[in-house]
Amino acid sequence: MKAYVVRGPSPLPPFRRPASSVRFRGETIGSRLRRQLERRGLEVVEIDELIPTTLERGSLVVRDDVVLSERFLECFLRAIPDPRRNYRCEIEASRFPLFAAGNVDPSYRSLAVTYYGDPAGLAAGLDVIRMTPASVHEVSNGLPARMHTLTDLRVHFLDFYGIRVEHWFDLHTATSLVCREYVANLVRFGRLFVPWFLLRRLLASRWLMERCNAIGKNCRIHPTAILEGCVVGDGVEIGPFAYLRMSVIADGAVVSEKASAKASFLGEGAFLMGSSDVTNSYVGAGSAIVCPMLFNVVFGERAFISGGSGFADFNVGGAPVRVSIEGREIDSGLPFLGSAVGDDCFLGANLIFAPGRTIPDGTKVLDHGLVKAVPAEAGGAFVVSGGTLLRIPDGFLAARAA
Repeated sequence: MKAYVVRGPSPLPPFRRPASSVRFRGETIGSRLRRQLERRGLEVVEIDELIPTTLERGSLVVRDDVVLSERFLECFLRAIPDPRRNYRCEIEASRFPLFAAGNVDPSYRSLAVTYYGDPAGLAAGLDVIRMTPASVHEVSNGLPARMHTLTDLRVHFLDFYGIRVEHWFDLHTATSLVCREYVANLVRFGRLFVPWFLLRRLLASRWLMERCNAIGKNCRIHPTAILEGCVVGDGVEIGPFAYLRMSVIADGAVVSEKASAKASFLGEGAFLMGSSDVTNSYVGAGSAIVCPMLFNVVFGERAFISGGSGFADFNVGGAPVRVSIEGREIDSGLPFLGSAVGDDCFLGANLIFAPGRTIPDGTKVLDHGLVKAVPAEAGGAFVVSGGTLLRIPDGFLAARAA
C-alpha cells in the first residue's frame, strides 16, 4: 500500500517556512508524519500536486502539514468499511484545546487524510469517515466566576488525534496534543493492569506522576526538581526547584532554578530563565525566555524575550480570540490564546501584546519607555502613552465585558 504525501510549500506566518518544517524534538512535522507512515508499512511517495487519476488503488493521501497521534493511522485504516471505495476523514475536535468547555457541542473538522480505494470512481464523490476520539482521562479545571465567564473547563487526554496546521494557532493546539499524548498512553497502558477505580486514585497522586517520565542520556536534573509525566531529551539541564508537568523537553534545553513548564514544548537548546513560567506553549530551538510568564504562545527559533514583557491571552467577556495574520482577521475559536513570535525575533522589556498578534520573522521591538508619572487619586483605569498614564472612562471596561 502506498501513501502519497502532498508537499505544502506555502509559509506558515509568522514564519517564512512551511508548517512541515516546524520542529518537534529531533524531527519536523513532515518527517514525523513520514516516520509514522513507514512504521505502518506504507511506501511513502512525495508529490507536489494531487492528481487522483494517477494514484494506485488502495492508497492513502496525506498533506505534509498534518500532525497525527501515533495511533491515528491504525484507527483510520481500521475504520474503512469498504476498501474498494473512496473516503475522506473528518475528526471531532472540540476537545483538542488544552482547556475545553465541558458542555461544548461536537465539532467535526475535515482532516487532510484521504483513502482512494478506486481512484477511477471519483465521479461518485468521496464518502466521509467521521472519527471521534475518546477521553482516556479527564481533569476538571474550573475558574472562579469573577476571573472569567468560562468556569466549566476540562483537560482531555485523548486516545488519538489528528490536526492540520493551517494557521499558527493550529500549531499551538497540536503542541498541547503532543504533550498530552504521552500521559494518555500511560493511562491506557495502566488500564490493562490496574482496575479503573484504583487507576483514578493513582493518577491523582504525586507518586505516580513523579515516576512516569522518559528521561534521556547525560541529563543533569537537580534532586529538588519535580517532573510529572514528561519526556526529556539528551543533555538537558534542570535546575533546583524547577517544576515540569506534562511537557516535552528537547535535547540540550536548560530549565533554570524555580522555572516551570506545563503542557509545553521546549525545543533543542532552548533556555528558560529562573522563576519563569511557560504554560501551554511552543518554544522553538535556541530561544531564550527571560520573562516571568509565557501562556498560550507560539515562540519561534532563536528568538528572545526580555523581562517584564508578556502576552495577553483572553478577551474581556470570554469571546474567542480573533487572530491577525497578514492583514486578515481569523477566528481561532479558542478562548485562551496569546500571540505568535517568528524566528530570530528580539522583544525588549516592558512590552505587552494583545491576544492573537502575529509577529513576523526577524522582528525587533526595543524596550518600552518607563512610566514616569502615576495618578495621585485611587482607582481608575489607565493606558500608557509617552511614559505617562492616561485615564480612560470608568465605563469602558464594563462596556467591553457586556
